Amino acid sequence: MKRTAIKKILLVQGGLGDSVGPVLEQHGYRVAWVRSAKNALAFFEKDIPALVIIDIPSLRISAERLCQGIKRLQRVPVILIGPEPGTTATAQLPSTFTAQSCADAFVQRPLQVRRLLTRVDKLMPEGQAIELRSGDLTFRPADGVLRKKSDELYLNPKLSRLLQLFMQQPGEVLTRKYLMQQVWDTSYLGDTRTLDVHIRWLREAIEDNPTDPVYLRTVRRQGYRFENPKARKLQ
Repeated sequence: MKRTAIKKILLVQGGLGDSVGPVLEQHGYRVAWVRSAKNALAFFEKDIPALVIIDIPSLRISAERLCQGIKRLQRVPVILIGPEPGTTATAQLPSTFTAQSCADAFVQRPLQVRRLLTRVDKLMPEGQAIELRSGDLTFRPADGVLRKKSDELYLNPKLSRLLQLFMQQPGEVLTRKYLMQQVWDTSYLGDTRTLDVHIRWLREAIEDNPTDPVYLRTVRRQGYRFENPKARKLQ
């Protein structure tokens, strides 16, 4: 099976405390963080990122000008993070400013992480992989490759999507309804045997003992929660 290359997201953010860099890395993306428009443009001289995220309120230069400059250098997807409504930074935006004027997506503060990640997932060029790690597991959703210690196996698309959802939201209870919506595109819960079977198959792939799981735990009457057993031991 063909392996896919992992390329960086270029994050242009001038040092705000709530950087989205660690969030993106937690969800399997490699991030190159620069703190000025000048450094962002210079980055393209040595590398081409898969996607660019520009944080508007943290920069002193016009984000629209920077976005247009990037597009002239390379046709990569660009996401703009806008200021909170009513702030000084909002007032400084040109009246004609829209996400379509230069960027491919616009996300406004206060930032909702899930919304940003949804935009990133949709705009990442086909074939650009993320790599998720937890305990002894390393997983690449793009090609379904799961490595567990020295073993390697391939997951089918449904199992890949399930594992990606769990590994990108560790510690969160994912309801059966949410999983059915995200993996099978349905809210129908009259028969969830398909989900039950896939959970069993997934446990057989990731657990040493599927009948006593340490990664994928059942939360009674709610759903399932993914945990990192090594992180739990350190607490």
